Amino acid sequence: MRFAASLFALFAHAACTPPPRMTVPRSEAGVAIGTITLRLSNVHVLVGEHPVLVDTGSPGEHDKLVEGLHRLGIHLDDIRCAVVTHGHADHAGNARWLQQRGITIIAGQGDLWREIAGVHGHLKSTSFFATLLKAIIPGHYPPLWPDVRIHTNGRYDLASCGVAGEVIATPGHTQGSLVVLVGGGKVALVGDLFRGGALAGYVHPHEPKEHFYQDDLVLAHRRIHELLARGVEIFVLGHGGPARAADVRRVFGP
Repeated sequence: MRFAASLFALFAHAACTPPPRMTVPRSEAGVAIGTITLRLSNVHVLVGEHPVLVDTGSPGEHDKLVEGLHRLGIHLDDIRCAVVTHGHADHAGNARWLQQRGITIIAGQGDLWREIAGVHGHLKSTSFFATLLKAIIPGHYPPLWPDVRIHTNGRYDLASCGVAGEVIATPGHTQGSLVVLVGGGKVALVGDLFRGGALAGYVHPHEPKEHFYQDDLVLAHRRIHELLARGVEIFVLGHGGPARAADVRRVFGP
């Protein structure tokens, strides 16, 4: 009964997702960062010379994505690149659709097997609730072959995409996970390295929490500590957020 009530609350909140909004100002990130909250995850937009997407939402949500971009004053035709932070369906679900419209897809080599098959793969739960939650998570999405594949310890300059920033490989949540750094490295878009808030980020969204699934929990925590050590002040998340460095240290340690 408790699980059923939690799922009901999750869907109730998902039906009332916040509108597209600017979540990090240009003064802090070097570029303005907009957030479009879809049914199961966030899609972020880096607003530079050309907009850059970070993640793409769940399969079949492209109409809502385009609507959200429009509400932020952004046209799909102006986007050159989209970064897929990892190959799970709620983040890579519309990547192929975007690619078919001429947008360059940037992804991690370690998740290539997921992307070319269009599958989630096995999800390693970090809690009993997360195990139960698997029942409502899409497991498949349109397969794709990313245009740019970043290998372990690799990085990619986003200047050619129209934004002052870089993408770095951060295996942990998945083998091919990526983080996008902007604002001189003070702002990090970290995908699902951790999450914000309860009920998929709809309640207390700025409170850091362990993600429901981690391929390598120890390595994921190491990545969080590495980002803190390099001076990241704001963490922009795939679910909930943003989170401040002081709160991340409080939850995950120094």
